[in-house]
Amino acid sequence: MIRQASSYLDVENYTGDIAILGGSFNPIHVGHIRMAESFYKQFGIDIVLMPNKTTYYKENRAFVSDEDRLNMLSLVAEHYPYMYFSDLEIVRGGVTHTIDTIRELKKANISRDIYFIIGGDSLEWIDKWVDAEELINAVHFVSAIRGDTDLDRTKDIIDRLNTEYPKSRISILDMENTPVSSSEIRNRIAHGLDISELVPDYISDYIQKNSLFKGEM
Repeated sequence: MIRQASSYLDVENYTGDIAILGGSFNPIHVGHIRMAESFYKQFGIDIVLMPNKTTYYKENRAFVSDEDRLNMLSLVAEHYPYMYFSDLEIVRGGVTHTIDTIRELKKANISRDIYFIIGGDSLEWIDKWVDAEELINAVHFVSAIRGDTDLDRTKDIIDRLNTEYPKSRISILDMENTPVSSSEIRNRIAHGLDISELVPDYISDYIQKNSLFKGEM
């Protein structure tokens, strides 16, 4: 059913330039969506929402089902002609390393441009990720930031990475700060509080209809 959705993209066989917005999406929220909107406005490249199965630093975290997370991504993507979703990392299973995903995407077209959208806090650590040099040389990173202080720090990080990795391509995403997190949403739901400003109404409806995150703290 999930792969039959109109917004599903078979990224392993798609050969065009592509942007990846990854995460647990537990659940997806307005911060994720505004990041994707801002990216498309700035770069004009289609975006794939790609949930991870697990990561080495979140492997003990309780997720709602993979199907529910994918269903919510499908609902979001259906509202934007330039957004899609993929189950690539979920189907692969196990611990998620970004370089594994990039290698798979490169198999379809070695010369394609792959953009990877991340938060400014993640950018600081990408040279510590698995097979960092290969990853940094293969991907155009686009970093969202928060405020002027974060902008200055991000520019310093980019300067350092460009020096250490001359083939690196790193851009700053021009977007309005949206202070919201999935953990905040789960906490609000667990306490019976309103989440209408944190997720689209169709995501709130899905969460309520399927009784997701009840009892989560």
